[in-house]
Amino acid sequence: MNLSHYLHSGRLGLLAAGALSPAEADAVRTHASRCPSCGLELGDLERAHKRLLEDAAIERPLPISSEALRTRVFAQIRAEGRSRVAPRAWGITQLAAAFGLVIAGVAVGFLWSKGGIAPSDPSRPAMEIADGGDAAMNAEFYERIEKSQTRANAARYLSEAQDVLIQVTAAADCPDSPKDSVDVTRESETSRSLLQRRAAIVSGSPEALVAARGVMEEVEGLLQEVADLPQCSRRSDVDAIARRVDRKKLLMKIDLMTQELAAP
Repeated sequence: MNLSHYLHSGRLGLLAAGALSPAEADAVRTHASRCPSCGLELGDLERAHKRLLEDAAIERPLPISSEALRTRVFAQIRAEGRSRVAPRAWGITQLAAAFGLVIAGVAVGFLWSKGGIAPSDPSRPAMEIADGGDAAMNAEFYERIEKSQTRANAARYLSEAQDVLIQVTAAADCPDSPKDSVDVTRESETSRSLLQRRAAIVSGSPEALVAARGVMEEVEGLLQEVADLPQCSRRSDVDAIARRVDRKKLLMKIDLMTQELAAP
């Protein structure tokens, strides 16, 4: 194998697809006629390309728009980035907490040895009643935890709803059914499950979701349409849902809202 082989072998796929200029195509085809391995590979590629052209779906547009695909890819990249950072943050927090407990233990032991802390009296109650300030702080802490959990659940709900709205437009054809019908059984079932989860999320801490209310209502309306679709639906009905998603820029809204809900 020489330099000419490496120069032309990488263009066999382009030649089979008819993507080369006439001069380039002649050069690559001449090389393939003299190189047994490239000749065999070119034959396989040309047959594969011919079979692809015979597929009735070759002219069908992409099931989702390029904007929707780009939005979903970047959302997944950001989600994976957060999942990689999270364990490290928890590790630092736990280390700081452990260090604080050690310091507190040393301080208590020191004060005890100096007589600053009297041994506990077994006759006294095991726990003292917290004063009003401590009770208020505890209530505020648990309220923050509840709101954070509600926001996280809402972000997860919107992300999964986004998946459904993308997948329903790419549903496979129904077997043994009239032409232009698609099987949306899984998407309908998932939509019904998500709608039940939404009701539980909103009832938990609604004040934490004020900013997300508009997007969640739009998502709910479209999920309800998907949930109501029969098992084998007309492709025109599915395409109509996809057009509404695109018109509302809903995938982009979901992506932005999930980022806001995930923010501390």
